[in-house]
Amino acid sequence: MNADRPNPSAFIKPSAWIFVCSVIIPLTILFLSPKFFNLIHDDVRAFPVPEKLLIVFAHTDDEVTNSGLIRHWANLGTEIKILTLTDGSANPDSDLKTCKPAENITGCRMRELSESARTLGIRHIRTPLLPDSKLLQALPQATQIVMEELANFRPDAVMTMEPSGLNGLADHRAAFLSVAAAAAQSTIKFRAFLSALPPPFEWFLPSRIPGNRQTSVKTFTTDELLRGAKAAVANAHQSQSKTIRGLTLGLGADKLFTWINFETYGIFDSKELSDLVPKNN
Repeated sequence: MNADRPNPSAFIKPSAWIFVCSVIIPLTILFLSPKFFNLIHDDVRAFPVPEKLLIVFAHTDDEVTNSGLIRHWANLGTEIKILTLTDGSANPDSDLKTCKPAENITGCRMRELSESARTLGIRHIRTPLLPDSKLLQALPQATQIVMEELANFRPDAVMTMEPSGLNGLADHRAAFLSVAAAAAQSTIKFRAFLSALPPPFEWFLPSRIPGNRQTSVKTFTTDELLRGAKAAVANAHQSQSKTIRGLTLGLGADKLFTWINFETYGIFDSKELSDLVPKNN
């Protein structure tokens, strides 16, 4: 009976279906996840503003996802230091055309990190230039460096990746492991803010905040000014623009952060971090 009725899907090009499946649906799920998955147990604003924040990431653009909360705390007077562990030289998608004539990719990325830090109000930067893509092998050195920062900077808050590194990338996992190992050996106590994924993405990707710890997941809502700062931070990393376009589902930071007006964190006391270390690491 319906043989002569046109099929609407026949008029939609395959590329349009790819865009819907790879961009529109994930963005819609991400945008609605706080409402439909009871993500908002509490807001990061419920915690005291730290006096000193140490940020520990593997790469120079890893701070983009968390830059709303970083800028918010900087606005409130938090003294912030970023420790970027690797030299950033291994990304095959780096765009060398954006670098200055005398720069190699490491120098280019360090300059971009400095620009990002200025945008975020980060006053201190340390870049030990451990080998990019080999941070797990350099984990003892990374742990020692984090221990030095805990002893010298004495932060009351530390920000890093959650145990899976958000996307399973080895360097991201190593950043968390270096903080967890340093915390276990240090007498400095701090609150750890672990960059985390909201449901349902934590179910699809290898997130490793245990289910019985999900009540420790909080949100931070970004206003228009903070979303603008996030976009500026993303755009500061010009050599990584291809990677950032992929991370923003092809929309670019300006459009994505207009849609996604929150950040997600697992929040733990420093001595709890050893309980989150995966057994196979």
